Amino acid sequence: MGKPSKQILDFMEKHGVESDEIWEVHGSTWVIKHKALERIAAERGVEWDRPAIIEHDAANKIAVVCVFGKLGDRTEWSIGEAAPQNNKNAYCYAMAEKRGKDRVILKLLNAHGSLYSEDEADDFKEPAKRENPHVTRPSDIMPETEYDKYGQPVDNIPLADQVVASLPKKNSKPIFEDLQKEIWETVTPAALTSWGERNKNRVASLPHDWQEILRGVYREHMDALRNQDEQDNRRLAS
Repeated sequence: MGKPSKQILDFMEKHGVESDEIWEVHGSTWVIKHKALERIAAERGVEWDRPAIIEHDAANKIAVVCVFGKLGDRTEWSIGEAAPQNNKNAYCYAMAEKRGKDRVILKLLNAHGSLYSEDEADDFKEPAKRENPHVTRPSDIMPETEYDKYGQPVDNIPLADQVVASLPKKNSKPIFEDLQKEIWETVTPAALTSWGERNKNRVASLPHDWQEILRGVYREHMDALRNQDEQDNRRLAS
């Protein structure tokens, strides 16, 4: 593996990026982990507007969203796409948002073109020697769910209020895709909270890792809706 450029090394030092959070592909292109970008965005105070859904076709696992981010007075946007040709996961909406956010973060940090997110191109794959690649763990793709001392998700989709039989993955896909779409279609925090309460038993019928992915989608969408409300309130007050 070659040595990162001075620009990349400076970026790593400035934002606390560890050496195992970037890697080289094709002999000249440097890729950074999604989780590293997510952490940097939180530390720098990147704000997210509500994403715009450009195309959604859950049956065919296609999702295209436009993501908007702000850092200080600067605003950037980018498109995130997920389709069977570039996404082997069932959660196309989450992957599309993830890709769009990564690109926006790199733009806001003036690193787009020097660094690429791990899903910037189809063949940007993490080396095989790396354990637990991101496609196998929900927490590598979406925010981890926080639980209280009683085991209930905090500010998220509640646990089921009854014992729900878990469906096999082959039977879960249509339900999973419908739930993702429904989350994205809610337009207020109150509506999303109500949706979570009404659909907790449907969520509980999914495999556990898919439940965690949905809670990550829920968490990110709730944050975006609340951020949008705050911005709307500031505009009305000014």
